[in-house]
Amino acid sequence: MEVSQAPALDRPAHAPTAHGDNHFNVLRLAAAVAVLLSHGEFLYRLTMKVQLPGHTLGSLAVYCFFFISGYLVCQSWHREPRWGAFWVKRIMRIFPGLIVATIFSVAVIGWAMTTLGTAAYWSHRDTWLNLANNMAGIATVQTLPGVFESNPFARAVNGSLWTIRYELLMYLLLSTAGVAGWTRHRWVYPLGAGAMAAMWLWAHQTGHAATPWLFSMFTIADMTGFGVVFLLGSTFAAYQARRSGWWAALALGGAILAWCCPTIRGVQVGVWICIAAGVFWAAHAGVRRWGGAWPREDLSYGVYIYAFPIQQAMTEIALRRGWSLLTCLALSLAVTLGAAAVSWFFVEKPFISHGQRLLQHLRARRPGTSVRPAA
Repeated sequence: MEVSQAPALDRPAHAPTAHGDNHFNVLRLAAAVAVLLSHGEFLYRLTMKVQLPGHTLGSLAVYCFFFISGYLVCQSWHREPRWGAFWVKRIMRIFPGLIVATIFSVAVIGWAMTTLGTAAYWSHRDTWLNLANNMAGIATVQTLPGVFESNPFARAVNGSLWTIRYELLMYLLLSTAGVAGWTRHRWVYPLGAGAMAAMWLWAHQTGHAATPWLFSMFTIADMTGFGVVFLLGSTFAAYQARRSGWWAALALGGAILAWCCPTIRGVQVGVWICIAAGVFWAAHAGVRRWGGAWPREDLSYGVYIYAFPIQQAMTEIALRRGWSLLTCLALSLAVTLGAAAVSWFFVEKPFISHGQRLLQHLRARRPGTSVRPAA
Protein backbone atom coordinates (compact mmCIF):
# COMPACT_ATOMS: atom_id res chain seq x y z
CA MET A 1 0.00 0.00 0.00
CA GLU A 2 1.18 3.52 -0.57
CA VAL A 3 -0.05 6.82 0.77
CA SER A 4 -0.70 9.76 -1.54
CA GLN A 5 -0.34 13.28 -0.22
CA ALA A 6 0.02 16.73 -1.65
CA PRO A 7 3.61 17.88 -2.20
CA ALA A 8 4.97 20.65 -0.02
CA LEU A 9 5.13 24.08 -1.64
CA ASP A 10 8.45 25.09 -3.17
CA ARG A 11 9.98 21.72 -2.26
CA PRO A 12 13.31 21.08 -4.00
CA ALA A 13 13.41 18.05 -6.27
CA HIS A 14 15.38 15.13 -4.96
CA ALA A 15 19.00 14.46 -5.75
CA PRO A 16 20.24 10.84 -5.78
CA THR A 17 20.05 8.95 -2.50
CA ALA A 18 22.70 6.78 -0.84
CA HIS A 19 21.50 3.76 -2.81
CA GLY A 20 21.35 5.46 -6.20
CA ASP A 21 24.08 5.94 -8.76
CA ASN A 22 26.81 7.08 -6.41
CA HIS A 23 29.55 5.86 -4.09
CA PHE A 24 28.38 7.36 -0.80
CA ASN A 25 28.41 4.02 1.02
CA VAL A 26 32.00 3.24 0.08
CA LEU A 27 33.06 6.81 0.94
CA ARG A 28 31.47 6.54 4.38
CA LEU A 29 33.14 3.19 4.97
CA ALA A 30 36.49 4.64 3.87
CA ALA A 31 35.99 7.59 6.23
CA ALA A 32 35.21 5.25 9.14
CA VAL A 33 38.32 3.17 8.44
CA ALA A 34 40.35 6.40 8.19
CA VAL A 35 39.20 7.35 11.69
CA LEU A 36 40.28 3.90 12.94
CA LEU A 37 43.71 4.25 11.32
CA SER A 38 44.13 7.79 12.61
CA HIS A 39 43.38 6.69 16.17
CA GLY A 40 45.57 3.59 15.95
CA GLU A 41 49.00 5.13 16.41
CA PHE A 42 47.73 7.60 18.99
CA LEU A 43 46.22 4.87 21.16
CA TYR A 44 49.37 2.75 20.77
CA ARG A 45 52.01 5.38 21.54
CA LEU A 46 50.33 8.79 21.87
CA THR A 47 51.55 10.16 18.55
CA MET A 48 49.24 11.34 15.79
CA LYS A 49 50.20 12.74 12.41
CA VAL A 50 48.72 16.14 11.59
CA GLN A 51 48.01 16.29 7.88
CA LEU A 52 47.07 19.99 7.96
CA PRO A 53 47.27 22.60 10.74
CA GLY A 54 44.39 21.77 13.06
CA HIS A 55 43.44 18.60 11.17
CA THR A 56 44.35 14.95 11.36
CA LEU A 57 43.24 12.22 8.98
CA GLY A 58 40.49 11.38 11.46
CA SER A 59 39.10 14.90 11.71
CA LEU A 60 39.05 15.25 7.92
CA ALA A 61 37.19 11.92 7.72
CA VAL A 62 34.59 13.14 10.22
CA TYR A 63 34.06 16.23 8.05
CA CYS A 64 33.32 13.84 5.16
CA PHE A 65 30.68 12.15 7.33
CA PHE A 66 28.99 15.46 8.09
CA PHE A 67 28.94 16.56 4.45
CA ILE A 68 27.38 13.27 3.31
CA SER A 69 24.92 13.41 6.19
CA GLY A 70 23.84 16.94 5.29
CA TYR A 71 23.39 15.92 1.67
CA LEU A 72 21.26 12.85 2.40
CA VAL A 73 19.35 14.04 5.46
CA CYS A 74 18.27 17.23 3.68
CA GLN A 75 16.68 15.04 1.01
CA SER A 76 15.01 12.97 3.70
CA TRP A 77 13.42 16.10 5.17
CA HIS A 78 12.17 17.36 1.80
CA ARG A 79 10.73 13.99 0.84
CA GLU A 80 8.61 14.07 4.00
CA PRO A 81 8.81 17.45 5.76
CA ARG A 82 7.18 16.38 9.01
CA TRP A 83 8.89 16.60 12.39
CA GLY A 84 7.63 13.24 13.67
CA ALA A 85 8.46 11.26 10.54
CA PHE A 86 11.87 12.86 10.29
CA TRP A 87 12.80 11.95 13.86
CA VAL A 88 11.47 8.40 13.58
CA LYS A 89 13.92 7.90 10.71
CA ARG A 90 16.82 9.54 12.56
CA ILE A 91 16.20 7.71 15.84
CA MET A 92 15.89 4.33 14.15
CA ARG A 93 19.14 4.98 12.27
CA ILE A 94 21.23 6.27 15.16
CA PHE A 95 20.09 4.80 18.46
CA PRO A 96 19.63 1.02 18.04
CA GLY A 97 23.22 0.58 16.89
CA LEU A 98 24.50 3.07 19.45
CA ILE A 99 22.68 1.39 22.34
CA VAL A 100 23.97 -2.08 21.43
CA ALA A 101 27.51 -0.76 20.90
CA THR A 102 27.41 0.93 24.31
CA ILE A 103 26.21 -2.25 25.97
CA PHE A 104 29.03 -4.11 24.21
CA SER A 105 31.58 -1.55 25.45
CA VAL A 106 30.37 -1.80 29.04
CA ALA A 107 29.24 -5.42 29.39
CA VAL A 108 31.82 -7.13 27.16
CA ILE A 109 34.92 -4.95 26.69
CA GLY A 110 34.70 -3.17 30.04
CA TRP A 111 33.86 -6.24 32.09
CA ALA A 112 36.57 -8.31 30.35
CA MET A 113 39.30 -5.67 30.72
CA THR A 114 38.59 -4.13 34.14
CA THR A 115 41.03 -4.66 36.99
CA LEU A 116 38.12 -4.73 39.44
CA GLY A 117 36.23 -7.80 40.48
CA THR A 118 32.89 -8.52 38.83
CA ALA A 119 30.81 -7.40 41.81
CA ALA A 120 32.84 -4.20 42.28
CA TYR A 121 32.64 -3.36 38.58
CA TRP A 122 28.87 -3.81 38.31
CA SER A 123 28.14 -2.06 41.58
CA HIS A 124 30.25 0.97 40.69
CA ARG A 125 28.30 4.15 39.96
CA ASP A 126 30.49 5.04 36.96
CA THR A 127 29.64 1.81 35.15
CA TRP A 128 25.96 2.70 35.00
CA LEU A 129 26.65 6.38 34.39
CA ASN A 130 28.76 5.51 31.34
CA LEU A 131 26.03 3.17 30.07
CA ALA A 132 23.22 5.71 30.38
CA ASN A 133 25.26 8.68 29.15
CA ASN A 134 26.47 6.99 25.97
CA MET A 135 23.21 5.23 25.12
CA ALA A 136 21.54 8.66 25.20
CA GLY A 137 23.99 9.96 22.59
CA ILE A 138 25.55 12.50 24.97
CA ALA A 139 28.94 10.76 25.29
CA THR A 140 30.46 13.10 27.86
CA VAL A 141 31.38 10.18 30.17
CA GLN A 142 34.12 8.12 28.55
CA THR A 143 35.60 6.10 31.43
CA LEU A 144 34.75 2.85 33.15
CA PRO A 145 36.09 1.80 36.56
CA GLY A 146 39.38 -0.07 36.28
CA VAL A 147 39.32 -0.19 32.47
CA PHE A 148 42.36 0.72 30.31
CA GLU A 149 44.07 2.48 33.23
CA SER A 150 47.53 1.41 32.04
CA ASN A 151 46.99 2.17 28.34
CA PRO A 152 48.97 5.04 26.76
CA PHE A 153 45.68 6.92 26.29
CA ALA A 154 44.47 5.90 29.69
CA ARG A 155 40.89 5.14 30.67
CA ALA A 156 39.00 6.34 27.56
CA VAL A 157 36.64 3.57 26.41
CA ASN A 158 34.86 4.94 23.33
CA GLY A 159 36.36 8.28 22.39
CA SER A 160 34.63 8.46 18.99
CA LEU A 161 31.06 8.83 20.23
CA TRP A 162 31.33 12.53 21.07
CA THR A 163 30.59 13.55 17.47
CA ILE A 164 27.15 11.90 17.60
CA ARG A 165 25.75 14.69 19.77
CA TYR A 166 26.85 17.18 17.10
CA GLU A 167 25.15 15.07 14.45
CA LEU A 168 21.94 15.11 16.48
CA LEU A 169 22.31 18.87 16.90
CA MET A 170 22.47 19.27 13.11
CA TYR A 171 19.29 17.22 12.78
CA LEU A 172 17.61 19.42 15.34
CA LEU A 173 18.63 22.61 13.54
CA LEU A 174 17.46 21.26 10.17
CA SER A 175 14.09 19.98 11.40
CA THR A 176 13.44 23.12 13.44
CA ALA A 177 14.16 25.28 10.40
CA GLY A 178 11.86 23.02 8.40
CA VAL A 179 8.97 23.34 10.86
CA ALA A 180 9.46 27.10 10.81
CA GLY A 181 9.10 27.01 7.02
CA TRP A 182 12.60 28.26 6.26
CA THR A 183 13.65 25.17 4.29
CA ARG A 184 11.05 25.97 1.64
CA HIS A 185 13.67 28.41 0.36
CA ARG A 186 16.84 26.86 -1.03
CA TRP A 187 18.97 29.89 -0.22
CA VAL A 188 18.55 29.15 3.50
CA TYR A 189 21.18 26.40 3.28
CA PRO A 190 24.09 28.39 1.81
CA LEU A 191 23.14 31.31 4.05
CA GLY A 192 23.33 29.02 7.08
CA ALA A 193 26.68 27.60 5.94
CA GLY A 194 28.02 31.14 5.50
CA ALA A 195 26.79 32.15 8.95
CA MET A 196 28.44 29.10 10.51
CA ALA A 197 31.70 29.86 8.70
CA ALA A 198 31.64 33.48 9.89
CA MET A 199 31.04 32.30 13.46
CA TRP A 200 33.95 29.83 13.23
CA LEU A 201 36.28 32.55 11.92
CA TRP A 202 35.14 35.00 14.61
CA ALA A 203 35.59 32.42 17.38
CA HIS A 204 39.17 31.67 16.32
CA GLN A 205 40.04 35.31 15.91
CA THR A 206 38.71 36.25 19.36
CA GLY A 207 39.89 33.15 21.21
CA HIS A 208 36.39 31.79 21.87
CA ALA A 209 36.82 28.66 19.73
CA ALA A 210 37.00 26.24 22.65
CA THR A 211 34.36 28.00 24.75
CA PRO A 212 31.93 25.33 26.01
CA TRP A 213 28.17 25.87 26.10
CA LEU A 214 24.99 23.95 26.92
CA PHE A 215 26.31 21.99 29.89
CA SER A 216 29.78 21.84 28.30
CA MET A 217 28.55 19.41 25.65
CA PHE A 218 29.44 21.60 22.68
CA THR A 219 32.12 24.06 21.64
CA ILE A 220 31.73 26.86 19.12
CA ALA A 221 34.59 25.55 16.96
CA ASP A 222 33.21 22.04 16.63
CA MET A 223 29.59 23.10 16.19
CA THR A 224 30.40 25.58 13.44
CA GLY A 225 33.12 23.48 11.82
CA PHE A 226 30.77 20.53 11.46
CA GLY A 227 27.84 22.84 10.72
CA VAL A 228 29.49 24.34 7.66
CA VAL A 229 30.08 21.02 5.91
CA PHE A 230 26.66 19.67 6.96
CA LEU A 231 24.92 22.72 5.49
CA LEU A 232 27.11 22.62 2.39
CA GLY A 233 25.89 19.07 1.89
CA SER A 234 22.32 20.30 2.31
CA THR A 235 23.04 23.06 -0.20
CA PHE A 236 24.24 20.54 -2.80
CA ALA A 237 21.02 18.57 -2.29
CA ALA A 238 18.68 21.58 -2.33
CA TYR A 239 20.20 22.96 -5.54
CA GLN A 240 20.31 19.51 -7.16
CA ALA A 241 24.04 19.67 -7.86
CA ARG A 242 25.07 17.44 -10.74
CA ARG A 243 28.19 15.43 -11.39
CA SER A 244 30.92 17.40 -13.12
CA GLY A 245 34.67 17.41 -13.44
CA TRP A 246 34.63 21.00 -12.21
CA TRP A 247 34.00 19.70 -8.68
CA ALA A 248 37.37 17.93 -8.81
CA ALA A 249 39.03 21.16 -9.92
CA LEU A 250 37.36 23.09 -7.10
CA ALA A 251 38.41 20.42 -4.60
CA LEU A 252 41.99 20.68 -5.84
CA GLY A 253 41.86 24.45 -5.39
CA GLY A 254 40.62 24.00 -1.84
CA ALA A 255 43.38 21.50 -1.10
CA ILE A 256 46.03 23.89 -2.44
CA LEU A 257 44.61 26.70 -0.31
CA ALA A 258 44.59 24.49 2.80
CA TRP A 259 48.14 23.28 2.14
CA CYS A 260 49.71 26.62 1.30
CA CYS A 261 47.85 29.14 3.43
CA PRO A 262 49.91 30.37 6.40
CA THR A 263 46.89 31.07 8.65
CA ILE A 264 44.61 28.60 10.42
CA ARG A 265 41.58 30.47 9.10
CA GLY A 266 42.71 30.11 5.50
CA VAL A 267 43.46 26.43 6.07
CA GLN A 268 39.96 25.89 7.42
CA VAL A 269 38.28 27.58 4.44
CA GLY A 270 40.37 25.42 2.11
CA VAL A 271 39.36 22.28 4.02
CA TRP A 272 35.66 23.15 3.78
CA ILE A 273 35.94 23.69 0.03
CA CYS A 274 38.03 20.57 -0.53
CA ILE A 275 35.76 18.30 1.52
CA ALA A 276 32.49 19.53 -0.02
CA ALA A 277 33.59 19.55 -3.64
CA GLY A 278 35.87 16.52 -3.33
CA VAL A 279 33.39 14.22 -1.61
CA PHE A 280 30.61 15.14 -4.04
CA TRP A 281 32.88 14.55 -7.03
CA ALA A 282 34.19 11.24 -5.67
CA ALA A 283 30.64 10.08 -4.92
CA HIS A 284 29.69 10.36 -8.59
CA ALA A 285 32.97 9.69 -10.40
CA GLY A 286 32.75 6.70 -12.72
CA VAL A 287 29.16 5.72 -11.90
CA ARG A 288 28.21 5.53 -15.57
CA ARG A 289 31.08 3.12 -16.19
CA TRP A 290 30.78 0.98 -13.07
CA GLY A 291 27.02 1.04 -12.52
CA GLY A 292 25.13 1.73 -9.32
CA ALA A 293 26.11 2.09 -5.70
CA TRP A 294 28.61 -0.29 -4.12
CA PRO A 295 28.52 -1.66 -1.53
CA ARG A 296 24.76 -1.60 -1.00
CA GLU A 297 25.21 -2.54 2.66
CA ASP A 298 26.39 0.26 4.94
CA LEU A 299 28.97 -0.89 7.52
CA SER A 300 30.37 2.60 8.14
CA TYR A 301 28.37 3.45 11.26
CA GLY A 302 29.21 0.12 12.87
CA VAL A 303 32.91 0.63 12.16
CA TYR A 304 32.75 4.08 13.68
CA ILE A 305 30.98 3.13 16.93
CA TYR A 306 32.88 -0.12 17.58
CA ALA A 307 36.41 0.79 16.51
CA PHE A 308 37.61 2.75 19.54
CA PRO A 309 36.82 0.25 22.35
CA ILE A 310 38.10 -2.64 20.23
CA GLN A 311 41.30 -0.70 19.49
CA GLN A 312 41.81 0.12 23.15
CA ALA A 313 41.39 -3.56 24.08
CA MET A 314 43.73 -4.66 21.28
CA THR A 315 46.27 -2.01 22.31
CA GLU A 316 46.34 -3.29 25.88
CA ILE A 317 46.79 -6.87 24.68
CA ALA A 318 49.38 -5.90 22.04
CA LEU A 319 51.54 -3.90 24.44
CA ARG A 320 51.37 -6.65 27.03
CA ARG A 321 52.51 -9.25 24.49
CA GLY A 322 54.96 -7.07 22.58
CA TRP A 323 53.03 -6.99 19.31
CA SER A 324 53.81 -4.27 16.77
CA LEU A 325 51.59 -1.33 15.88
CA LEU A 326 50.91 -2.90 12.48
CA THR A 327 49.72 -6.13 14.11
CA CYS A 328 47.55 -4.17 16.52
CA LEU A 329 45.98 -2.20 13.67
CA ALA A 330 45.34 -5.28 11.53
CA LEU A 331 43.66 -7.17 14.36
CA SER A 332 41.63 -4.10 15.38
CA LEU A 333 40.41 -3.58 11.82
CA ALA A 334 39.45 -7.23 11.35
CA VAL A 335 37.50 -7.46 14.61
CA THR A 336 35.87 -4.07 14.03
CA LEU A 337 34.68 -5.02 10.55
CA GLY A 338 33.18 -8.19 11.99
CA ALA A 339 31.39 -6.25 14.72
CA ALA A 340 30.17 -3.72 12.15
CA ALA A 341 28.74 -6.47 9.95
CA VAL A 342 26.87 -7.99 12.91
CA SER A 343 25.62 -4.53 13.88
CA TRP A 344 24.36 -3.76 10.37
CA PHE A 345 22.64 -7.05 9.57
CA PHE A 346 21.21 -7.81 13.02
CA VAL A 347 20.60 -4.39 14.57
CA GLU A 348 20.77 -1.36 12.27
CA LYS A 349 19.13 -2.74 9.12
CA PRO A 350 16.23 -4.46 10.96
CA PHE A 351 15.46 -1.32 12.97
CA ILE A 352 15.53 0.81 9.81
CA SER A 353 12.92 -1.58 8.40
CA HIS A 354 10.88 -1.35 11.62
CA GLY A 355 10.97 2.42 11.32
CA GLN A 356 9.72 2.28 7.74
CA ARG A 357 6.83 0.02 8.75
CA LEU A 358 5.96 2.32 11.65
CA LEU A 359 5.90 5.32 9.30
CA GLN A 360 3.68 3.48 6.83
CA HIS A 361 1.27 2.74 9.66
CA LEU A 362 1.27 6.37 10.83
CA ARG A 363 0.78 7.69 7.29
CA ALA A 364 -2.19 5.40 6.77
CA ARG A 365 -3.83 6.77 9.92
CA ARG A 366 -3.15 10.42 9.15
CA PRO A 367 -6.31 12.44 8.50
CA GLY A 368 -6.59 13.82 4.99
CA THR A 369 -4.50 11.15 3.28
CA SER A 370 -5.79 8.58 0.86
CA VAL A 371 -4.41 5.08 0.60
CA ARG A 372 -4.21 3.42 -2.79
CA PRO A 373 -2.64 0.20 -4.01
CA ALA A 374 0.95 0.60 -5.12
CA ALA A 375 1.42 0.58 -8.87
